[in-house]
Amino acid sequence: MMIYNTDAMEQMKNPLSPVKMVRETYSRWLQKNITEVQVQFKDEEPAWIPLSTYEAIPGISLSSEESRYWNGELEGEEFEKALNKYGYEYTQIPSRY
Repeated sequence: MMIYNTDAMEQMKNPLSPVKMVRETYSRWLQKNITEVQVQFKDEEPAWIPLSTYEAIPGISLSSEESRYWNGELEGEEFEKALNKYGYEYTQIPSRY
């Protein structure tokens, strides 16, 4: 089992996140490997759902501030705050420049 989605793994480490575990599995129906997350929103039994389904839930964002910063996706005041937090080293230049 190989886990390749680092943002999902980061969500899993957050104690307030509904993501409890992440796994990669082969779907015979889709005939491809898919990433699944085990989620629990309240007191219900945890359930495994495809990562793509979890990302489609309104209000869910797997992209952390840090990964958005290093990918050059932050702008303005949000960028300045992240710059003070993470620094200049390895900052990518966005392709739009």
